[in-house]
Parts: sequence; structure tokens; C-alpha cells
Amino acid sequence: MHLNGRLSSEKELRQKLDFIYEKSKGGSSFHGILEVANNEVTIMTAIHNIKSNSGANTAGVDKVKMSRYLQMEKTKLVRLVQDTMRKYKPKPAKRVYIKKSNGKMRPLGIPTVLNRIVQECLRIVLEPLVEAKFFPNSYGFRPYRSVHDAVRMVFHYANVTSNQKAWFVIEGDIKGFFDHIDHRVMMDKLWRIGIHDKRVLSIIKAMLKAGYMEDGTFCQGEEGTPQGGILSPLLANVYLNSFDWTVGRMYQQPRQQTAYIVSDRQRLKYQGVNAKYLVRYADDWVILTNSEQEAKRLLHKLEKYFVHKLKLELSQEKTVITDMRKTAVTFLGFDLKVRKTAYAPNKPKREMVMSYPNPQKLQKAINKLCDGVREVRTCSSDAYRAAQIEKVNSQIVGLAEHYKHVLCSDAYHKMDYTVNKCAYKTFKRLFGKRVQEHLIPLQSLANRPQRHEDHRDTALAVKVDGVWVGFTKAYLTHARHSPRSFNQTITPYTVEGRELYYQKAKKQAPKDRLPLYDGTNLLELAPRKALYNFEYFMNREYAFNRDRGVCRCCRTTLNLGHCQCHHINPFLTPTQVNKVPNLAWVCDTCHEAIHGKGLPAYATERIKSKIRTFQVKLTSSLSNSNKA
Repeated sequence: MHLNGRLSSEKELRQKLDFIYEKSKGGSSFHGILEVANNEVTIMTAIHNIKSNSGANTAGVDKVKMSRYLQMEKTKLVRLVQDTMRKYKPKPAKRVYIKKSNGKMRPLGIPTVLNRIVQECLRIVLEPLVEAKFFPNSYGFRPYRSVHDAVRMVFHYANVTSNQKAWFVIEGDIKGFFDHIDHRVMMDKLWRIGIHDKRVLSIIKAMLKAGYMEDGTFCQGEEGTPQGGILSPLLANVYLNSFDWTVGRMYQQPRQQTAYIVSDRQRLKYQGVNAKYLVRYADDWVILTNSEQEAKRLLHKLEKYFVHKLKLELSQEKTVITDMRKTAVTFLGFDLKVRKTAYAPNKPKREMVMSYPNPQKLQKAINKLCDGVREVRTCSSDAYRAAQIEKVNSQIVGLAEHYKHVLCSDAYHKMDYTVNKCAYKTFKRLFGKRVQEHLIPLQSLANRPQRHEDHRDTALAVKVDGVWVGFTKAYLTHARHSPRSFNQTITPYTVEGRELYYQKAKKQAPKDRLPLYDGTNLLELAPRKALYNFEYFMNREYAFNRDRGVCRCCRTTLNLGHCQCHHINPFLTPTQVNKVPNLAWVCDTCHEAIHGKGLPAYATERIKSKIRTFQVKLTSSLSNSNKA
């Protein structure tokens, strides 16, 4: 199928991605992918996505940061990205190392910003194509899916049947997965999954072969995909997708599917086929089955499969078979083990697999919290101490939110006990015998009032400006353990899938960014290129949605032909003047009033007050600029 690359707005792009997902679900393959990827709307969306990332200003080997591209003219930057995509010759990635939880160093490859933009353009178009053909129970690096969804599915499959429990687990570990991906095998899998645009395949191949720079030395990329590249996670899932379906077809997703997969599993069960359930998150995977013999047979088969089909090896030390009745299985920082249910009236105790935080991971997190608590001692005033306490509180709440989906009561109490003990020792060093004066009921604390209301438990706190700011408690976060399996219809590429996600996440769907970057405006604003650069045309879209499409002064609905994006302080530096907080959308009449051309006839006192506020800010910024 050849894709039409004409797009005029972000809404049309989303509809195009939905169309690709639907057709790919039906088995189609695609040409014309590059035309969609190098469309101006796709490029703008890609830059929006990268710009909002926390590492957006990290430079590659060329030492160019995203901020430099944002200062360019819009047409020049779009043309630069399009030319780069057509004549793609990527620069090598910059090799850096980050520390892993086990103390070892993980190598990362940081591409140049321009290369990241190209990769993001391709990812936007390729993701719906491959998402439609991915195995349902792979969760890593996929939209709307999380670690908790993967752990919940393991819990679900372990307890899915009453008579033959899937309590024997193959814990899989691929030796150096990202560093040993075979490029020839990868290109073959991309073709088989439906990417038939050879220009796109050549771009991906060039990206894989780009290599990296380390300590001034260039290293050729003969195998592997760089961790840190935007396309790498998607390529990793494509590479392992055949492994997913090889295991899944055995029982989990049988080929001869009836109206319901469950009924076809019953057919296999009556034929004597052992249950096998695969759950994968990136290169971490587990297979659950109901007998140790079946687990050994399957592992022996998979060892050969990885060597001959994927050119990879399983780690002999870390790939093990575990009986969950005897030993806990550790998966993604959580432990799963068979335990007896708690006592309940008129209900006998029964055995089932339960999930809970891994003790070693939990202890490391608690140690980090205690380090933050001890830093309170080094603060020079109560105001700084309060700020440090709130920093620790954000970490406590984050951990509690992470663990609330599993059995977390013991973990919460351990966190609270250890943090409170450490805080008591810290405050005793600071205040001596007056430490008891700093034990304040939670409901009396000024910080996080909604979290602390109606709780009489005490916490250590400091007094700032007449109010108490203290440590929060993890147990105040309510557990939300859900035994339900992940709803596979949740996806960003169908209307129903998006609605289900926003209901589940309790969020509102983001508004479409309107195409406010038309060429007419560029011609009108050309004399002031320093002020109206590419960042301005991007950030005014955010400001338009923030202001909900109404005038900041008179609150009338804005028509695109009769509105202005006003610079609150037009004399800031080029890197600050076009930030979202410095932009405000107003109608033409109010904009003329702000610049002293008379108030509108319909202006009420409230509208006049708003206009005067903007006038004062504009006048003060002008006087400050003249003084400078």
C-alpha cells in the first residue's frame, strides 16, 4: 500500500496514523513512508516531542544543542530536516556511561540533535505500523503500557486456572541484547513486518552502522543498536517480535483461533498441550508453565532458537527455572511468590501467587531517602530545611505510588519507620532536647494539606513563616492492587483505545495544536526575525491551548484571522523571549489597546484592569531595556 504524504494539521497526522494502524492490523505492507515522515506537520510534531523531553538540550558529537535549532527560521529548519532525511549520512553517536542498579556501567549512545529529529519523524510513522503486529503481551517501550501492566499480567496468568497452576517460571536474560543485535536479521524483520519503503530501510541501516565516538576514537557499528537512540526501543521490539509469537502460538495466542481465544486454549488443553504464558518487557521476559519438565523442554528449545534464528545467546547464569512455591521470581523490581491468602470468615485459606516489592530494590530506595533526610542537617536555615523536606516528600510519594499496585503494606511501614528513625536522629542533632517540640500532628502541617487532613499521626517538622512543614508518610497512599488483566484494546491509534486510556489514567485528552505556523505570518514578521524565530512559532501553539483559545483580556473566542500572540516582555534575551510564560493570546482590539491605541468601546472595568496589567509590564520592560 502506498501512503499519501499530504498533511496540513496535527489532526490529519493523527488520522493518518490511525489509518496505518488499521491497515497494518489487516496485514498490509507499506510504501511511501518517507513522504509522511518528512512532511512539515510530522517534523513540527517531532520537534515538539523532543523539545518536551528532559534531555532535549543534550548535545551529540557536533556539540549543537536543541536551543540553537529553535532560534532558526522555521522554513530553514524544516528544509534542513528534509534535506538531512533525503541525503541521510548520520554522524556517530557520543558514547557515555550511566550506572546500573547492580553497580555496573551501561553504555549509551547519544545521537546529534538533528539525527534525533530524523529518528523521531520515522518513529512517529513507523510506530502504528509495527504496533498493529506486535505480540499482545510485550510491554516495554510501547505507548500506554507500563511496568505495572506487565507485572499484573504475570500475576493474572499465574493464577488463571484452578487445577493446573502455572507456577514454574523460566526467567529469561539475553546476554548483551542491545549490543549484539544482528543488522542483517534486523533488516529482514523490518521487511517482514511490513516496512517496504527501501529509502526508510536504508536510513535505518545507516543509523545502525553509524558507530560511536569514545574518548576521541571512532568505533564502527558492526552490530547492535545504540541505547539512547530514539528508534532503538522500537527496533528492539521488532527484533524480538518473532520470539514472542513463536512462544505465544504454542498456547497463549493459538493459530486456529475461534471466536474467543480462551475456548481455543481449552481445545489445546484437552489435546494434552501444557499451558505456556509469555510476558516480556524489553529484553526481560518470563514464561509461566505448569510443570518443571515442560519448562526444561521449552528452555532447551529456546536456547537453540536464540542462537540460530536471532544470533543471540541466553545468559547461563541468569536464565533459570524457578518454582514459585519455593523461591520468589524477581521481575522488573517486583517479587512474585506463592503464598497463602489471609484469613477470611467462612473462607478457607488457599495458595496463590502474590506480588510485592523486591526487598533489595526497596532497601536501596529507602537508603536514598535517608540520604536526603540527612541533608536537612546541612541546611543553613529553616526555609532551606523545609525545601529539603519537601524534596524528600516528593520521593516518598513517588515510591508509594510505584508500589501501590502490589502488596505494599509491609513496604510502606518499613519506609515510614526507617525514614522517621533517621529524621529523629537528624533533628536531635539540630535541636537537641527541643526535638519533641518539632513532633507535629499530620493534620496540622501546612504542606500537602489534602494528603494529611484528618490524620493525627505525628511527623517531624520545621516552622517557616508561622506554619509547620514536615515529612509525609508513605502509608497515606492508598493501595490499588487490581487483579484484572491489561485491556489490549488500549492503544493511541484508535479512538476507542485513546478514550479507554484517558479513562484509566483519569486524564483529559490533550487538545490538538492548531497549525498556527502558516507562511503568510512568516512574511509579515520577516523584519523581526530575532523575535519571531522557530521557537516562537512552536511555543505560541502551547500558549494558544493554555489560554483555551480565548482572549486573555476580554475572554472572547479567538478567530485565527483576528488575534495576536503578544510578547509580555519583548526585550528579553533571544533564548528567553519566546518561552511560553512570556506569550499571551489576545484579540486584535485588545492588542491595540495594550500598545496604547485606545480602549475598546465594550471594555468593562475587569477588561480595563487586564489591559492595564499588560501595559504596565510592557512599559516597565521598555524602561529596563533603555537603562540597560
